[in-house]
Amino acid sequence: MSTDRLVLVLCLIAGISSASDTADDQAKRDMLNEPFDLRAPRIEYTNEVFYASGGVTGRLSNATVRADRISGSARTGDLHIEGNVVFERENVVWQGSELDYNYITQTGNFGPSSLRADPYYLTVDRVERLSTNDFRLQGVRFTTCPKEDPHLHARAKEARLIDDRYLTAKGVALYAGGLPLLYVPYWRQNLGDRVFSLRGGYGSEWGAHLLINASVPVSAHIESSTDVNLYSKRGVGLGQGIFWDYPSVSGGVSGFYLKDEDPYSRYDSDSDKELIDEERYRFKAEHLQYFSDTHYLNTRASYLSDPVVTKEFLKKEFDQSAQPENHASWTYADRHVGSELFGNYRLNDYYDNIDRAEYSADLYRTRIPGTPLYFQSVNSMAHLERVYPFSDTNNYDSVRLDSANTVYMPQRWGFLSLVPRAGYRATYYSKEASEEEELRRISSAGMEVSFHAAKVLSDRERWYGKGLRHRIEPYADYIYQHSSVTTNQLPQFDDVDRLSDEDKVKIGLRNVLQTKRAGRTARFVDLDLYTHYLVDADDAPDRFDALYVDLRMPLSKRSIFDVMGRWDWNEDTVPFLNTRYSRRHENLTIRLEHLYREQRDSLWTSRFELFPDQKWSAEGYVRYDDNDNDLEEVAVTGYINWCCMRYGLGYRYYDDGEHRLVVSFDLSDTPKSIGGRFF
Repeated sequence: MSTDRLVLVLCLIAGISSASDTADDQAKRDMLNEPFDLRAPRIEYTNEVFYASGGVTGRLSNATVRADRISGSARTGDLHIEGNVVFERENVVWQGSELDYNYITQTGNFGPSSLRADPYYLTVDRVERLSTNDFRLQGVRFTTCPKEDPHLHARAKEARLIDDRYLTAKGVALYAGGLPLLYVPYWRQNLGDRVFSLRGGYGSEWGAHLLINASVPVSAHIESSTDVNLYSKRGVGLGQGIFWDYPSVSGGVSGFYLKDEDPYSRYDSDSDKELIDEERYRFKAEHLQYFSDTHYLNTRASYLSDPVVTKEFLKKEFDQSAQPENHASWTYADRHVGSELFGNYRLNDYYDNIDRAEYSADLYRTRIPGTPLYFQSVNSMAHLERVYPFSDTNNYDSVRLDSANTVYMPQRWGFLSLVPRAGYRATYYSKEASEEEELRRISSAGMEVSFHAAKVLSDRERWYGKGLRHRIEPYADYIYQHSSVTTNQLPQFDDVDRLSDEDKVKIGLRNVLQTKRAGRTARFVDLDLYTHYLVDADDAPDRFDALYVDLRMPLSKRSIFDVMGRWDWNEDTVPFLNTRYSRRHENLTIRLEHLYREQRDSLWTSRFELFPDQKWSAEGYVRYDDNDNDLEEVAVTGYINWCCMRYGLGYRYYDDGEHRLVVSFDLSDTPKSIGGRFF
């Protein structure tokens, strides 16, 4: 039997129907819940066996299929599919010449075929579907490149594809063209994660170099990352890391080692040679765990062979933290209380540090039942030690107990908001840091007065948003405190030890311009200006101290401008000013920053990314100190996405005279690895 167009629906027994276009459309809707739906120009049915040919399309349970011919039994569910087979299930597309498949058990055997599991392409000699979500693959090659001869690919004799997402294999070899680069005994790859990156080039410090990284998921949440760094002037650097990323737990451990063939190429003074030898290494660990939304553990530790190993070989890590932190924090907080067990310890003795073991417990501002009063308490007990590099003679330590308690009585007088307060603080120091114990007592009092007014300036829609509302808030805060002990009688560890007598008024004016973006109220300008009037000026020549500026300007959804600074109007100087601007656009991102510190530096930094998701792209970074007329760092890199790879060519300059030419190769279609997100 034949027809120009037939619909074959097979549930228990196949039925053949042909109807008008209207009936056919109804049949489509009726068959959405059926396990089997085929369409073909020619369909024959004999003795419970059907034959469909001439270009068949249809649905097999939760999969769709296209092929030249399909034959099979509706009773057993066995199908033989051949000729330009395309089998698609969720985000996985199989293409091959032949397939034996049972649509009831959802198992089958594919012949030689290719698979597309975005962003990966796989070619296999044979595929066996073991269950609904489990495939056995033989003779596997996988890559992100759609070309027949990809630039970079991995091979394995046998692998398993589970849940259309995880590829597991033994004995995997990674190739660049026909050149083997890396052999991995066991591989478990999340098809959405990064696999491989390669950067190379030439620099005056490293010589010719090649940096290779392979990231291999061990499970859905655990990843192994291996680095092999080849330096013609310095030797071979090896790195290994294990990283984890669960819904409530993240972190990792990693290590780097290099037997340096020229350890004093950059740092060759006598003091440098006392710290640096040919054994260069860095160990790093980090762990963040949430037990609940209000209860978490955060730890970080780094141990270095010398203070410049990260600056020489792990520049990005050095820029983030020139002196690595070593701490552990166990924190619990809710609406009423917060507590933290905190430890900070110096692991490398060439750094200075405040070693600290501290427990703090705070009661947030809470109303005292039956009264108009509010109470706040900040408490801590700690063992603190000030440690200096390579010396125990000047170190000092102390046990410090500190408790600060304040009572507030908020009230309103007409349009005025008044918040008077009174407080008492006691701080005890053990005699380890000095000859005698010390108990410092600080009594304090004050009152904050403020009001606000608002006016709608415009209802029109402009580039910054829809409408404009101005809110103004003048305020004054009287601050008085008296300390029983001067700061020179106390060991100095942090801000708690620097508290002293005060008698002043903080006077400020806050201006906020609000608009609406996407139907929600947003800040357009938030400017806070304040200064202090010294009631008890003592020996100060002027009653008013500097003017402080804190400006936040989200100019639009994509542009932000910030300024923080201090103007000493008595001396007409600017001791500190930090200005930042960022602009995010689909094809361009710019970040500019200027940091000025009087008699220290005037540091300009800029970053840009151009066409980040296009075939051609570029990025750059510049840091310049105009106080010393010193160009500290320049980095410019251009990229091209071609086939499955992202190729980069860049130049780096550092202020010690180092020049570096960088060539990079990376897979262009995969996201960052777990390690890249957390380390």
